[in-house]
Amino acid sequence: MRIEVMISGFGGQGVVLSGAVLSQASVLSNYYAAATYTYGPEARLGSTRSEVVISDEEIDYPKIISPDYWIAMNQMSLNTFSKRYPLDKTIILADSSMIKYFDPVEGKVRTIYKIPATDEAERLGNRLVANMLMLGVFVTVSGIIPLENLKEAIRRMVKPQFIDLNLRAVDKGKEIGGSLLKGVKV
Repeated sequence: MRIEVMISGFGGQGVVLSGAVLSQASVLSNYYAAATYTYGPEARLGSTRSEVVISDEEIDYPKIISPDYWIAMNQMSLNTFSKRYPLDKTIILADSSMIKYFDPVEGKVRTIYKIPATDEAERLGNRLVANMLMLGVFVTVSGIIPLENLKEAIRRMVKPQFIDLNLRAVDKGKEIGGSLLKGVKV
């Protein structure tokens, strides 16, 4: 098994942290994991991308070739990366709070789940946890990693004062992911 996950957005959305947490959760789930990060020269608002490869055997190539899952956090990254990879097998988890036009990927991917992650994160108290909400959706929809291993990765990697909020975001993501699997529009 080799699962390729791309997370894309802009600086400040926690894309790099999401990749690191997902990698840690994969290792806690007894998988091999490799993560690479790409970001622009700007500390905030520049384009960023995390690529995570999860496998049940050693990973010989740490970059994604054709993503199985793509967590898209903003319009620019959706537009940009839709041209770089074959997407016919890709399941996109898109932050519909930040992405309004899906033309670059409609009809070219396996499935698009539109999740108002940033809006939901704001309701939880901070839009910056939209990334962890999306990871909660991801583990629920994919079934690859147990939710508790994701939560343990957060406890290990997130600053103590932000752990509770991030865990609440993951729980909200699990709830949303469950609705999506039942065919309920969010």
